[in-house]
Amino acid sequence: MPDVDSLSDRELTEVSALAGKKLLSCLKKRDLLNSGKADKSELIKLGERYLHDNRLSDAIDFFEKAEHYEGLTQLKEQCVATGDYFLCQRLAKILEESPPPEEWIQLGDNALNLGKLFFARSAYQQAENPKKVAQVEELLQSPAQEQVLH
Repeated sequence: MPDVDSLSDRELTEVSALAGKKLLSCLKKRDLLNSGKADKSELIKLGERYLHDNRLSDAIDFFEKAEHYEGLTQLKEQCVATGDYFLCQRLAKILEESPPPEEWIQLGDNALNLGKLFFARSAYQQAENPKKVAQVEELLQSPAQEQVLH
C-alpha cells in the first residue's frame, strides 16, 4: 500500500479539480481521507458533492476529516429526518454528543413512517420508550412483515 502522505502535488490538484465535477474512485477517496496534505476547503467541497448525490456516509467522511462540525450537525438533522439510525449514531459519536430522547423519538417516528422498522425500533430503544418499542415489535411480528423479511 502506498504511503498516503506521499500524494503528489499533481494528484492533490487532480483531486481538487474533481471536487466540483464528479465523485472520486474508492481508492482516491481512501488516499485523500488518509492524507495529511488534504486541504480542508477541498474536503468540504467534496463532502458537499457527495451530499448532493445523497451519499451521506461519504459526506460524513469528508466533513469529519475537514472538522466541518456545522456540516456534520446539518447532516445529523437530515439523518433524523430520513430515519437513518446508524448514521445518526455515527454522527453523535463524531460530535461527542448524546441526542436527547425527543430526538430519538423523532428519528424513530420518521423511520416508522418510512417503513424502516429496525431503525425505528433501535431509535425507540435509545429513547428508552418501551411502548413504542413494543409497537414496532408487533409490526415486525405481523404475518405480512414476516413475508417481507424472508
